Amino acid sequence: MATEKQPSRVRQTTRETLRTVDKSLKARFGRLRNRFVYILQITLGAGLAFFVAHSFFGHSQPFFAPMSVIIILGLSGSDRLKRAIELSVGGIIGVIVGTFLVDTLGTGPIHMTIIIGVSLLIASFVTSSQLVSNQITIGAILIATIMPPEEMGGLSRAIDAVIGAVIGVVMIALIPNSPLRAGRGEVSKVLRVASSVLSDVAQGLRKDDPEGIRDALDAVRGTQADINKMLAAAKGGKETAKVSPFLWASKRSIRSLERTLSPVDNAVRGVRVLARRARVLAEDGDHVSPVQLELIEELSDAAQALGALYSESAREQRLHEAEIIPETIHQLRSIAARAGMDVVADTHVLSAYAILAQTRSITVDLLMVCGMSRESAVAALQPTSEHPAYPPEVHGE
Repeated sequence: MATEKQPSRVRQTTRETLRTVDKSLKARFGRLRNRFVYILQITLGAGLAFFVAHSFFGHSQPFFAPMSVIIILGLSGSDRLKRAIELSVGGIIGVIVGTFLVDTLGTGPIHMTIIIGVSLLIASFVTSSQLVSNQITIGAILIATIMPPEEMGGLSRAIDAVIGAVIGVVMIALIPNSPLRAGRGEVSKVLRVASSVLSDVAQGLRKDDPEGIRDALDAVRGTQADINKMLAAAKGGKETAKVSPFLWASKRSIRSLERTLSPVDNAVRGVRVLARRARVLAEDGDHVSPVQLELIEELSDAAQALGALYSESAREQRLHEAEIIPETIHQLRSIAARAGMDVVADTHVLSAYAILAQTRSITVDLLMVCGMSRESAVAALQPTSEHPAYPPEVHGE
């Protein structure tokens, strides 16, 4: 019976999982380790840009050289190099515009207001990008306040911006931040949270506890920022791998990670919907069958196993996935084969059907995380249609 089932692992509540993932000493060192390459890029790049501008070009205060490095290396996500070039151009235009306006108008409160307004007008004419427009305006403001033109010529400032931009891009290529470690870490985190949410939902349904389900739902809603980081890391890493010779050997692994992210994202979204429907069902005082509870708990175990796998280093993951992935696929195929209409045959509650539908969707998503194609994953499901698009070869176990 489902009420007598012993969990295959020690379960944590969703809040405990979030505290463990976010606030433990290990997690803090993990964040430091993940950001170390970025810190190294910034430190060496900014110092080198200042050195080049100061020693080779004779600029006494090359403020914009290290600043351009910091701006470029602070970018994340896709189109990083393209945006780096755009921001560099924006900074250069901002320096030129600021120098011209300050030379023409002078400085002071009224002058500053005019400079900002004119800079925004020029920026809007030059580019449609709000980010670049802001960069042009910021450059003009810096010229009018911190670094007035009489201390250094506008051409020298533009040269400093170019130096910083070039060195920033070079740092990306020569000291690349591999997306594999950060990407695996985010995948592990969201899968572990999804596992805890599924566990809490099953317990909440078993104990008629809508408040417990509500807490789990609130927690899983907070994972979108982590998912966005996960997607941005993969896109940025794919782009960096194109320009950095040190990542060329990792292109295949990066593509593999990128293919994993979409089903992970879909799985977490499915968990959100399942938790929301479970809360409605519990608030209405309705129930699901013991089999549905078992399926949700087993999905939780599968997500936990995959989350633990992605928490390991690349080398450890390669060693263990040959054992864990087949076991997890077997478990998920068993869930898929049992997640049919018969588990809701004794109820006429809409939320129970919705929970079943999400259980099936999450199962497919996790099978795809394991490496299966969508067609093969859908074919593992017990048919709910007389003419399924992907008929299963085996209807059950």
